[in-house]
Amino acid sequence: MLNLAIQLIANHGYVGVFILMIVENVIPAIPSEIVLPFIGHEVASNQMNFYLALMSATVGSMIGTTVWFAVGWYLSADQLEKFLRKYGGYIAVSAKDFHKARNIFTHYEILAVFFGRMIPVVRGVISIPAGSVRMPFRTFLLYSFFGSLIWNGGLMYLGSAIFTDFTVLDVYIAPLTKILVYGCIALYGIHVIRFTRKANREN
Repeated sequence: MLNLAIQLIANHGYVGVFILMIVENVIPAIPSEIVLPFIGHEVASNQMNFYLALMSATVGSMIGTTVWFAVGWYLSADQLEKFLRKYGGYIAVSAKDFHKARNIFTHYEILAVFFGRMIPVVRGVISIPAGSVRMPFRTFLLYSFFGSLIWNGGLMYLGSAIFTDFTVLDVYIAPLTKILVYGCIALYGIHVIRFTRKANREN
């Protein structure tokens, strides 16, 4: 998976960064915690400009998270609850999680969006209750943008400062990536099995 990200960035540059961050926010198959430090390595190797890469990543993040915002906006609370009860297990968002998030948004809308963009896994999904409570789209974009900018910029800077030598990246990060990816797949599989069994019992 890391190799796929590397190839996409190597072949398509800033467009590759943009595409990867859209995918990461809609379907977190390629963790930004791995992709963004590699982009930082490319910056340190003079293969990319830091600011252009940062803007490509951040705009991609914004488009990805807006998809989930639109889902929350256009579906009613009842429709969302029905959808999550039926399919939530497959996207790791339960109806109970939705209710909790929605309650938080009624009190801390702006803070939830801003800091939520810096929390792994939550970054994309947090947009659902934002849309559901009808947060003004400009406000959502503004605080999502700055939250994403800080998260993306921090990880890219970390990569540029530490992984200036690609052999270090390849030797230490690639095995860690495999463990992370396979671990996420295993946890996702367990979650889906538990969700399916619970749904079958209720039916």
